[in-house]
Amino acid sequence: MRLNGNPAHPWVSILLYIGSMLLLFEWIIPLEIVTDTDYVHVFYLFVAYCFLLTAVAMPAWVRSPLKLFGLLVVMDVLFFDARFMSTSWMQQFFADLSINTERLSNRSWMEFTAPFRTLLFLILLWMLSYLLYYWFAIVKKPLSFIVFTFVYLTVLDTFTEYSAVWPIVRSFVIGVGVLGISHLFKLAEAERLRLQSFRVLLKWLTPLIFVIIAGTSIGYVAPKFSPQWPDPVPFLQGTAEEGFSGIGFQDKVQRIGYGENDEQLGGGFIADDTTVFYATAESSQYWKVETKDRYTGKGWERTVEGEFATGIPGEMLALEAYSTTVTRESGQSSIQLVEPGNLNKLPYRYGTASFRDLQVEYNPVTGEVKSPDNLPGEPYNLHVEQPKFPLEQMQKQVPKMHGVPEPYLQLPDTLPDRVYELTEEIIAGKENRYEQAKAIEQYFSRNGYVYETKDVPVPDDDQDFVDQFLFETQRGYCDHYSTSMVAMLRSAGIPSRWVKGFTGGEVTQQTDLAEGEDLTTYEVQNNNAHSWVEVFFPDVGWVPFEPTVGFSNQTDFMAEESPESLEETNEPTEQEEQELPEPELDEGPEEQQPEEESGRENVESASDVSGYTLLKWGIVIAIAALIIWVIVRYRFRLMSYWKKNKLQRNHDQESFTDAYGFLLKLLEKEGYAVENGQTLREFSKKVDRLTGNADMSELTSYYERAVYREENLESERERINQLWSRIVRNLLAK
Repeated sequence: MRLNGNPAHPWVSILLYIGSMLLLFEWIIPLEIVTDTDYVHVFYLFVAYCFLLTAVAMPAWVRSPLKLFGLLVVMDVLFFDARFMSTSWMQQFFADLSINTERLSNRSWMEFTAPFRTLLFLILLWMLSYLLYYWFAIVKKPLSFIVFTFVYLTVLDTFTEYSAVWPIVRSFVIGVGVLGISHLFKLAEAERLRLQSFRVLLKWLTPLIFVIIAGTSIGYVAPKFSPQWPDPVPFLQGTAEEGFSGIGFQDKVQRIGYGENDEQLGGGFIADDTTVFYATAESSQYWKVETKDRYTGKGWERTVEGEFATGIPGEMLALEAYSTTVTRESGQSSIQLVEPGNLNKLPYRYGTASFRDLQVEYNPVTGEVKSPDNLPGEPYNLHVEQPKFPLEQMQKQVPKMHGVPEPYLQLPDTLPDRVYELTEEIIAGKENRYEQAKAIEQYFSRNGYVYETKDVPVPDDDQDFVDQFLFETQRGYCDHYSTSMVAMLRSAGIPSRWVKGFTGGEVTQQTDLAEGEDLTTYEVQNNNAHSWVEVFFPDVGWVPFEPTVGFSNQTDFMAEESPESLEETNEPTEQEEQELPEPELDEGPEEQQPEEESGRENVESASDVSGYTLLKWGIVIAIAALIIWVIVRYRFRLMSYWKKNKLQRNHDQESFTDAYGFLLKLLEKEGYAVENGQTLREFSKKVDRLTGNADMSELTSYYERAVYREENLESERERINQLWSRIVRNLLAK
């Protein structure tokens, strides 16, 4: 590979150009997270392909068609089913192009089709491959693009869910390397040094590599300050929604993280990335805070207060009562509160048996654990007896009103009859309480309900919250799903209650609370505030269920039945295992919803086929690019073989003239060009002085005799071939 315009420093230009490609990759990587763009790896291949063609010294009339061919291959892999470049394929392509051209003329930007948007993006990447070549490899001014890359990554990290921690580290390494190599080029130019050999360049770069490794390592392991300013995103979003939309609190319920007042549910909420606490567990767990029992038709209140008891450090608590049929598994967790905000209670795991080093006041009825006024700054540790609920016991037939206080069956008189009717339809044919609860839990994901946090209305004064969600909007977040499930369970005579707390959070390396190797640290933010459902089962206890679309039930169930009944009973659990990973509460419409099993299989099958097609075309493009590179890189050597054979086979003047003309082009490539007004004899003497022999002058003499005197040089053919071959061989050896 050889970059045009830098014969004295080819390796410098190559390294700078590779650095520009890696920085461009950092612009593409976030697209899969912050947009609905799929198959991002296709764009990596296309960028690498364009960069390779730009780097190889070849005419533009060859390079541009090859890039166009690569662009069309990418379009074929992503969008078209017809055979590549067939008549049907061309008709589809130009039909889509025609439609979008009309929309472009009408300025209907938002109506562009996915193929056309992808086409524009590929053209942009095509242009960038050359612009970065010019900025990095030709003029050696990479600083502006490096700065833009850092700005781009930090903005995405601040205002989207994309985490730019490692991308910034990678960009730092690449950026410092590129700037160092660029500075080396300027020094070499000033001192008139030639860096033809990569070994020589590596000696120059060794100190730079050491500085990059040392600086990156120190920056990674050094202690770091926590964020010094509050997250600007909630403020900006709140200002936009309240100050610019003209919609105030009277029309929209603004919610930020965990709140105490649940009397009025509905409305969108503002995302808040503030970290509430760090926690450790063997795996992702729900962190419970409290329960409420009375549904008002608008929200939740508490009528069953219970009594608080005191638990000394290490004492077994009666926080969650389970029967002896529930198997327990010992575990541990630690929680470090950071910014509790409105949270004045302590979060804990299901099965928490004791607070090992903290005296607390707890309420076994409401599930609340008061936060001590003198809560120490260090983490508080939990001893956990993780429950594994027995399916066989839960599937037994029990009276609907058995063993549970009346408030957990309460419903407002204003609840519309169609809620009762829908519930009866859902649980029809289900023989026991567990099957009925699972049927209601899975109803939402199987009937097109949408997880939404932004455009969520508040019910009118005469409208029931559950009724509006079930039959009108069918979109909302956890409060909508959990409240609706409780109302439907109670309408079927199944005791249930509403639970508040936090989802598991995100794995983090920012702090290490884990005492054991099998524990993982999670960061739990206000965005993880969540609500779910607990259903009462006699001789078992309160069992959690998760109806919210996109979230999965993390409860452990133990099956001890026959294989035939297990197959039927475990079917919902298998479906839950196939659901998508648990989303955070603030992701709103970006959340991917669980789909039916058959639909998922089709998607996976299509993905496999598309992946195979992509791999096949990737291999074809790679082989084609390699062949093109070899041909372009060694074109003079290949042409020399052809000219030599032609000269040896044909002993005419035309063959000699053609071979001599090729020799002049080869000399020009190596920097020995014929000057204006210079004769061939003068030029050949100049070449001889530079090469240290008289081969060029002797060959030129034969050339003049053959062309100008038209002599028959048949007897001199062997000497002519020898001279020509020796000169060409010496030039190609450089």
